[in-house]
Amino acid sequence: MLAITVWAAITIAVATGASCFLSRLQIVEAIAACSLIWIALWLMVTLIFGRLYCSTVCPAGTVFDIVARLNRLTSKRRRRYHYNYHRPMSKTRYSFTAFILLCALLGLSVITAIFDPYGSWSRMVVAVIRPAAVSIAGFIVAAATAIVWISFSLRRGRLLCNTVCPVGTLLGVCSKASLFHPDINTDLCTNCGECSDACKSECIDIFSHTIDTSRCVVCFDCMDICPNGALTYRRGRHQLSIPMLQPIGEPPAISTADAAANDVKPLDRRAFLVTGAVIVSSLASEATHKVKRHGDSAGLLTPLNPVTPPGIKSRRDFMTRCTACGHCVAACPSGTIVISGSQYGLRHILLPVIDFSESFCRYDCVSCTDVCPTDALMPLTPSEKHKTPIGKARINTTDCILYADDKPCGRCARRCPVKAIEIIHDSSTGRSAPHVSLDNCIGCGACVYVCPSTPLKAIVIEGIE
Repeated sequence: MLAITVWAAITIAVATGASCFLSRLQIVEAIAACSLIWIALWLMVTLIFGRLYCSTVCPAGTVFDIVARLNRLTSKRRRRYHYNYHRPMSKTRYSFTAFILLCALLGLSVITAIFDPYGSWSRMVVAVIRPAAVSIAGFIVAAATAIVWISFSLRRGRLLCNTVCPVGTLLGVCSKASLFHPDINTDLCTNCGECSDACKSECIDIFSHTIDTSRCVVCFDCMDICPNGALTYRRGRHQLSIPMLQPIGEPPAISTADAAANDVKPLDRRAFLVTGAVIVSSLASEATHKVKRHGDSAGLLTPLNPVTPPGIKSRRDFMTRCTACGHCVAACPSGTIVISGSQYGLRHILLPVIDFSESFCRYDCVSCTDVCPTDALMPLTPSEKHKTPIGKARINTTDCILYADDKPCGRCARRCPVKAIEIIHDSSTGRSAPHVSLDNCIGCGACVYVCPSTPLKAIVIEGIE
């Protein structure tokens, strides 16, 4: 019930664009924000109680459980997970984590964004409630992530948590030494297999009466289903009352025939390569799409530098801290902030970017800076935002109807909230043209929005480094 409540609160907050402290509790976001308090808190909680984060706060884990539970309820045989025990895929989980950490160090934010469980879920929510603010690459990644989540959780429950998710792997290292953990009382256990069938993490070995605490998410399902009360959550290990019954040796390995009989399909190289091919193809299609979108069809000049949302310390800091969770996209009342395609380059696909093709950044609005969980967008007051430029206007006078067609206009100068544009008469040509004061311009895009020039706007906002 706690996990459902937290998941619902996070989903509603993302959908409504509201600020939610639960987003700052997420581990990847806490690391990106360098929040030592939350990092230390989860480290302490994991060392004492195990992976409570995965079973209560992580929205992706709750989605896995919901899908698996629905599958169980709708199954004709009303069977449980029927996964039984599987050996830990240690090489896979540590390889994935090392790869993701390496990508983070190299600045490949698209990889860390894809594998961040919280950011992946919030982007799915944004893709549903604001499809117009999501690029084609964002849609493809969100759809592919949803398909992978559903397909794996239907068959293997928390397999993704214990093989692909870097948060689960890092917490699993700590939970191995947790003070409290589930334990099997061998004197009471009858090897009925109920606990193993109910375990969503496939970590209960009924042959050796052991539980892999690095994979256990402390959901207590096994304790609820055990008919003999043989499973308890305790400190230390239960000691056999009759030592002669102490199990010895390694548990028997699951053969290929047994795996086929149990309808088990492990994560293999083919599935990984197919997923990678989908992502790579999405990047290529998005690059082509963006060229078309920001060309003639959008009616805008293509800026040399994309415009970031307000509140960044620097572009490098923004790209390092942002986890592409999409909170700012959902919170933007004007719909100016969108999930990017190739504007920042292929390394930073999915990060938020400002698109002036449909609207402009409101002068007094600071909603995006209020909801950012990683401080990639630092909180601003309206007065601070008035003094913080996000870009600079660039005017192409050859497309300006005031200068090129000698028609009365001046909308950009009248609409500019900081009076950074003025109309200057050129005595040599006898025509007037708008001129931008770069010292005053804050890059809000209001001038772009009202510019009547067609087919191309005469004004474009250039992002600042």
